[in-house]
Amino acid sequence: MRRITIKDLANMLNLSTSTISRALSDHPDISEATKSRVKETAEHLNYRPNLQARFFRKKHSGLIALILPEINMFYNPSLIEGVNAAIADTPYSLVIFETNNNIKQEREAIQQCIRWAVEGVMISVTIGTNKYTMAHIEELARANIECLMYDRVITNTSFPSLTIDNQLAAKKGVKILLENGHRNILGIFANPSLAITVERIKGYEQAFEEFGLVPNPDHVVNAMQVDLMNNILPVLLSSNTFTSIFSMTDELLFSTTNNLRKLNLSIPEDVSVVAISDGIFTNQFYPRITYIEDSGKRMGQAVLRQLIEYIQNPSMEKKSRHLPTEIVYADSVKRINIANQ
Repeated sequence: MRRITIKDLANMLNLSTSTISRALSDHPDISEATKSRVKETAEHLNYRPNLQARFFRKKHSGLIALILPEINMFYNPSLIEGVNAAIADTPYSLVIFETNNNIKQEREAIQQCIRWAVEGVMISVTIGTNKYTMAHIEELARANIECLMYDRVITNTSFPSLTIDNQLAAKKGVKILLENGHRNILGIFANPSLAITVERIKGYEQAFEEFGLVPNPDHVVNAMQVDLMNNILPVLLSSNTFTSIFSMTDELLFSTTNNLRKLNLSIPEDVSVVAISDGIFTNQFYPRITYIEDSGKRMGQAVLRQLIEYIQNPSMEKKSRHLPTEIVYADSVKRINIANQ
């Protein structure tokens, strides 16, 4: 069915297109009777305004897009909460796309953003998106749409990003374990094709190096998919003498704690645990888990505000930056004697 336009409404009601437009916008020069007649007809015919045409008229669509790789129970819900809280006091409206970690769906989301003439895009990329496959993201710049990457980003590009210092965060977490005598530390990391994973593994290794130690590469595990941890972790823990675990995300931490419970291993009596976390799961788990805070809510607020600043000041310098992180100490780390390992 063909989309109804303002011109169609004008022909049906024997009014000018400008009168239709002003009636739909509640312009004071249009009588209430005419407004009512126009709105009733528009509603009956399921008329929807053409956002792109409105953008070209006003040079301002008022739309900002948030593109997420997935929406699960960790991080992204609080990130969305942060974005919503920050956008409430602005003249902008938010549209959200979930790509299901599929680069094809990410391309489609970008094209939709261009069709809708959104003014800015906040994006956390898919596993398959990198500097060789990001032509669709570069189209945003050609369409004069501001783009700010966050969390999962592509390094060494012209697009600015907002993240935590992933390498430093991981180093902080592993150093907590090393300072408490742990040397056999299992590092659990996400897909190695992601820049965030690469940086956090570097932090894991750097912590060992600062203690004058050589990390064992066999103690670093990459979960290509979180579900695989249910197969990997029981084997690792039953065949090795790990005294502690470092997890790079809440999602991996959730899988880790479930598997420890199944193996009747207690935290911290049997295994100490530290993670990079949003803080919600770690504070609800018993015993509470020591973590390096990566707050989704704080990130959502910061990335939205930064993007709006770029939109409103297009000539300003756009550069990548880090949000600071803090260690939140809890009850999941046991001090042990190095000689006993």
